[in-house]
Amino acid sequence: MSKKKIRRSAPSPQSRSILKPVVGTLLLVGLIWGLATLFQPPADLVPYTKFKKTVISASEPADPPVPDPPPKSAAPAEPGAPAEPTAPDNPVAQADPDKIALGPMKAAADSPLFLTPPAPPTDLPRETLEYISKAMGLVEQDKYELAELEFEKAADLSPNSPEVFSIWGVVLRMQEKFKGANKRFARAYELAPEDEEIVFNWGMSRLFEKNADQAIDLFQKTLALNPKHYLAHNYLGKSHGLKKNYPAEEANYVKALEIKEDFAQAHFNLGIVRSLQKDFEGAAPHFQRAIELDKQFEKPFVLQFLTAMGLKKKGAGPQEAKLKPTHQKDEPEQQHDKAEEIAKQSEGSGHSMEGSDSKIVKFVTHIKGRVTINSQLVDGRGIVILETKSKLKVPKQEAQPLTVFQRELRFEPSHSVVMVGSTVTFVNDDREVHNIYSKSLGNQFNLGAMAAGASRQIKLDTPGPVILRCNLHKDMMGTVFVVPNGYYAQTNAHGEYQFDNVKSQEYILEFWHPQLYPEDVEKNIKSIKLTGKDEIIDFKIASASKPGEIHDLVDATDYNRVVDSIEKEIFQAIEDWSKGKKFIPRNRMLKAITHYYDGQGLKAALAKSFSDTRSQKLEQSMDQIRKQISGIGVTEPVTEASLKFKAERIVAQLRNNVKELEHRLNPKP
Repeated sequence: MSKKKIRRSAPSPQSRSILKPVVGTLLLVGLIWGLATLFQPPADLVPYTKFKKTVISASEPADPPVPDPPPKSAAPAEPGAPAEPTAPDNPVAQADPDKIALGPMKAAADSPLFLTPPAPPTDLPRETLEYISKAMGLVEQDKYELAELEFEKAADLSPNSPEVFSIWGVVLRMQEKFKGANKRFARAYELAPEDEEIVFNWGMSRLFEKNADQAIDLFQKTLALNPKHYLAHNYLGKSHGLKKNYPAEEANYVKALEIKEDFAQAHFNLGIVRSLQKDFEGAAPHFQRAIELDKQFEKPFVLQFLTAMGLKKKGAGPQEAKLKPTHQKDEPEQQHDKAEEIAKQSEGSGHSMEGSDSKIVKFVTHIKGRVTINSQLVDGRGIVILETKSKLKVPKQEAQPLTVFQRELRFEPSHSVVMVGSTVTFVNDDREVHNIYSKSLGNQFNLGAMAAGASRQIKLDTPGPVILRCNLHKDMMGTVFVVPNGYYAQTNAHGEYQFDNVKSQEYILEFWHPQLYPEDVEKNIKSIKLTGKDEIIDFKIASASKPGEIHDLVDATDYNRVVDSIEKEIFQAIEDWSKGKKFIPRNRMLKAITHYYDGQGLKAALAKSFSDTRSQKLEQSMDQIRKQISGIGVTEPVTEASLKFKAERIVAQLRNNVKELEHRLNPKP
């Protein structure tokens, strides 16, 4: 039909009566749609009914920035050392979000922990929608008291609408009127207890008013409704942070990242909580990832922290200039070591290691492999361990109790794995008297004679194998392997092992089995750098040992041989460094300190026979060489000659200590 014909057509009175309400309705719908569009972030919004089926609204809030933490008041910062990243007294304040463009929610845009309120559902009565729209418009003008009246009208008109009370609660939360906000959220929850977004928003209100217990309860209820709600995990972590329950806080950030790895705020929060627990190596990669995802987290104190750990080159920005050493002539060297002590944990913490072409492509890596000894698949007693210099820990790493029975002149179970620090109970379930003992260095014990039914306990504090024997029955042998951390895997009956979701960084990968000689274990240690690409790492071990044999890795340890290995690694590291290599020398020094000096028991033996101070000073001397070849804390030129001089002195000290140690352990009559 043409426009001309439309103009000539005169509507009948009946058609006019029908047309007026239709046009009015369309205009009203158009007005409401326009207001809703104006009042919401520029994103594709969906009806509120669909929110119940999703984790969060379609317009996800921006990752919140964290303000610079205040300096510690307890003591002034040491010269040349950046302040450790700390969280403010109010953990909530460190998670202030970006100002979210909410149109009428201007006031909320200036408030921390504010998430976009759900859009008014389209199935509400028209007048209710009008009141809500008018109220939100008044909020934009900071006319909160007038907005309150409009919400009251909407609630009077739709008293059983959970959406009305939820939106009302969000607006009150923006004004920090928590009593009123909680009252509205409580009503919304009463009407819709299965609505995860209502429960979540109420939890945010409780968190913002610093009511940690109530916030924890509500976020847990949110997760019960939707276990994949990564925002709930994030703010549940914040709630635990209010109570300074850092392990629980950390665990929830980790869970949030398992659900959404590119959640920048959770990475940043995880970096903060780990730094508070002095886990600097664990904190650094999360700070890096947060900055990679969102530059707003590139805070000055974070840049200083990363630079101190050797993960950011000096001079890359104005912040790094503050890290230049300012040593005074007579000032003790230890006062300048704060940044260095943080930095010594930096191996494997960065996304791209200097001197290596490998780049981090994913934050976690999956590893699997197969182990054979003399071409035969190993049984289920094999242990594969991931280790670093800084001693890895996993969230909620705990010791486990273990009970070993003596039955029919055998140990049951004959082989076990426990975490370092675990307590083992030995129960004599035989008619025979037993005398259980171990000569394994670091875990030596002798339980004495145990009659039938008797039990004794020991605590295993040193990582490594423990060979169990009975002084009265020479054929009785068993094994307990004490793992240093939660990063271990046992082989299955087919010789296979697997690690899932391992942090991408550098590791030493080691395999142990009761059948192997000490030298077999040493020969098959692997240095690996994980970059996020799935790895298949097999162990193909050749050994003179035969199936069924058990060899104690620490029985009658030849400490001179340990020193030989340390000497070889140190001088090879210096030679590699002189040729311009960077990754390999650092790894060799790491192996000398971690595997040989510490792992082969020399450090523990010196500490037990002499003192912790002596053993630690020797370790610090070796670690000083590692720092110098890594370029950490270098204030004067480093030469090959100076490094060799220090290495010769360290080796001489080690040999003198071993000579004195052997005299104490094996005194002549």
